[in-house]
Amino acid sequence: MNSPSFFAPFAVTAPIFLIILLGILLHWRKIINDDFVTTSSRLVFTVALPILMFRAIVMAELDLAAHLDLVVCSLVAAVLAPLLVILWARCFHVAVPAFGAFVQAAFRSNLGIIGLAVCIAAYGDSGAALGALILAAVTPVYNLISVLVLSKGHAPDWQSQLRGIITNPLIVAILLAIPFQLAGIRMAPVFDDTARLVAQLTLPLALLGVGASLNASLRGSFNSLVLQISLLKLILLPAIITAGAYLAGIRGEELNVLAIMFASPTAAASFVMARAMGGDALLTARAIAVTTLGALVTISVFLYVLDGLPLV
Repeated sequence: MNSPSFFAPFAVTAPIFLIILLGILLHWRKIINDDFVTTSSRLVFTVALPILMFRAIVMAELDLAAHLDLVVCSLVAAVLAPLLVILWARCFHVAVPAFGAFVQAAFRSNLGIIGLAVCIAAYGDSGAALGALILAAVTPVYNLISVLVLSKGHAPDWQSQLRGIITNPLIVAILLAIPFQLAGIRMAPVFDDTARLVAQLTLPLALLGVGASLNASLRGSFNSLVLQISLLKLILLPAIITAGAYLAGIRGEELNVLAIMFASPTAAASFVMARAMGGDALLTARAIAVTTLGALVTISVFLYVLDGLPLV
């Protein structure tokens, strides 16, 4: 991904978003339904994506210990982003009923599907490994902060949340893979081939599910709050985070992967959590729809700008 052409990044992102559009079309034509989305999402989250993460880290030809700076920057960004969104929401007087959902939708990125898909498309196995490190570091922070902003002053059930983090299949797979990678232990060819075949199922199935779930949310999606969420999620926050990481010394593929992950659209998990905790689920669903489609342009522009930096 070192082309001077403005359209080169679109060649990376376009196939991903075309599969999402295919999911929208298939759901609209009733070729796939909500039951398919539910079942495929469970398969992706509990089996296929953890296997992809495990294989990406174990087989990565890179020194994970040398990327602690990326993990630290990701953690700082995961804490800073919600604070900036809360400040924005206070300044622009976001009403209390929508406040928690607004904050969560504006900072919480779709790391595991959109972010990871773009990282793999742009950088292959090394992109997947770096993306997995960011996902493992940031996901627990996202979950805890989401509970705080959606709790509406009530005491959150921290025991349940911590149990959910500890048993998250993605985090478990990544944490299990790191010791193997650090020790230089690689998967035997037969297991590697099997894992690769299962992993190849992951992103197409996940992206079709994303598209299918967006179909209903696209109706009447635009309002002032959705526009503000999109501006924060797709442009302002990733620009601030990427600039901060650059100033902190992050360069090259690390910087690009970090930018991709934090420029990803609003996470689908935001809707689940907003609905479960009595937040504005409709606002969240609309934000997911608009940011998912808008990310095709914004992520591509970020990649073009970063590839043009002389020191990257």
